[in-house]
Amino acid sequence: MKLIKAECKKSLIEAASYYPDYIVGILTDILLLVIVMNTEGEQEEKLFAYVLWILVNGVLSEASLCISTEKQMGTLQNLMIKPYSIMQIISVKTLVWFLLNSVKACICIGIASLFIKLSFRFESFYIAMPVCFGCMGISYILSALTLIFTKMASFVSIVGYLFLFLSGSILSLPGYLNYTNPLSAGSHFYARMIHHTASVKDFFILMMLCAAYFFIGKSIFAFVFQRSKQFKWTY
Repeated sequence: MKLIKAECKKSLIEAASYYPDYIVGILTDILLLVIVMNTEGEQEEKLFAYVLWILVNGVLSEASLCISTEKQMGTLQNLMIKPYSIMQIISVKTLVWFLLNSVKACICIGIASLFIKLSFRFESFYIAMPVCFGCMGISYILSALTLIFTKMASFVSIVGYLFLFLSGSILSLPGYLNYTNPLSAGSHFYARMIHHTASVKDFFILMMLCAAYFFIGKSIFAFVFQRSKQFKWTY
């Protein structure tokens, strides 16, 4: 809890200091929202996929950026003397960034509601949570790559925009891509749900896919991180 409070405080200070960057980020999301709302297809499906991408985008990038920053500053090794493991630190950073992106997502939903009729579906939370959980696994894999190649963090934004297309919010995905990643699977399940064709089996597949991505990603990060030092780290 202390770590979460510390990261929240740090993020608020950064937001106050670098607020132009946050404003630019929100404006960019709004411009992308306009594009999404003017693409062909069911608008509610497109909007959900886009909002899900906003939440996931921060989850994907924050851990990798944290590792890259620590490596370039030469302070990565110093994390071992802290009372928290690096896995805990990057997980909390990701959680805090997820909360910040939730605000951006709410802003986009509010703007979209001015132009299209939206129906609140509580089931959306049951989809968003496991999808973000699964995408944390992808974030751990990107972090592991950043441990090996520091500049990998520079390409995280490209990965983020790749997932924008994989969300199906701009272009309809072919069927064979629907279960290649948590974001595509979540968007596909939501589309089936609003058309009343989703089943318990579909939800189970989504949950298993997200869990597999999370634990595989976490294991890969732990494996790479343990072997990046001569001593053993705790997780």
